[in-house]
Parts: sequence; C-alpha cells; structure tokens
Amino acid sequence: MELKENITQWIAPYLEEHDLFLVDIKIQGGKKVEVYVDSDTGIAVGQCVDISRLLENHLDGSGMLSENYTLDVSSPGMSNPLVVPRQYKRRIGRTFDIVKTDGTALALILVGADDTTATFNTIVKPKKKKKGQPEQAEELPQTLVIPYTQIKKALIQIKW
Repeated sequence: MELKENITQWIAPYLEEHDLFLVDIKIQGGKKVEVYVDSDTGIAVGQCVDISRLLENHLDGSGMLSENYTLDVSSPGMSNPLVVPRQYKRRIGRTFDIVKTDGTALALILVGADDTTATFNTIVKPKKKKKGQPEQAEELPQTLVIPYTQIKKALIQIKW
C-alpha cells in the first residue's frame, strides 16, 4: 500500500495544476505499475508522458520495485469500469451495463451524477403494434438513483 500512497503524493501537484484526477493505480507483482488518470475533458498523450517521467524519476533506484519494472500511464479507456464519481459526470447520456453490489445486472442510461449517486433511466424498447390490436400506451422510463457504494461495476456500452 505504501507504493500506491507514494505515487498518489508524487503526482498530486501535477494533477491539480492540469485539472486532472487519479482514477486508479494497479501494481502487479512489484514489476508492473499501471496508473490511470483522467479529466473532465479527456487527457492528452503528452500529459501521460509527463506523469510517466515524473514517476520514473521517483521510482528509478528507489528500491520500491524490481529494476526491470514496467510503468504504464494512461486514461482508463472505454473498456475499463468507472471507478470515481467524477468519471460519471462527463458520461451523462451514455448507456451503461451496471452490476450492483447485490448482484443485480442492469442496462441503464446515465442521466445525472453527483458526488455520491448516479441517476439512471431504464431503457424502454418501443412496442411493435400488432395488426388488428388496439393502440397500447407507451411505457415510460423509470428513474433509478443509485449510490456509488451500491455499484460494483459500471461499464459503458460501446456501440459499433
């Protein structure tokens, strides 16, 4: 845990200065470090390079990792689950696959987000009118407010 705390402290001034935020740090076997950063408008490759160089200056020769370590600094990407509330705010309007902590799996549209909850609408599929049947009232989407503490996994649905 000490290495994650150190990395967080080392990059905090850079993140603050460039209006970026830390999403996650993954350390695998003392040989590979993955640092995920983001911003409300996206992150540039040059910013990832700057953070990588900053971390290399601290890590090289520190003895915290093996000499042959790998360091990856990037945005979380579309295939990684959302981790921090700030990530939700810039993805309003997107469709998500949500797994709640109770195991419930849902496909929902994000319509709002704050520091403690995400607000979703259920997806309503249009009903096909069958020949000779009376017109049915359209089903309205339901709104669900889900605290982040109840979201185990939130993945953006990618449509091709």
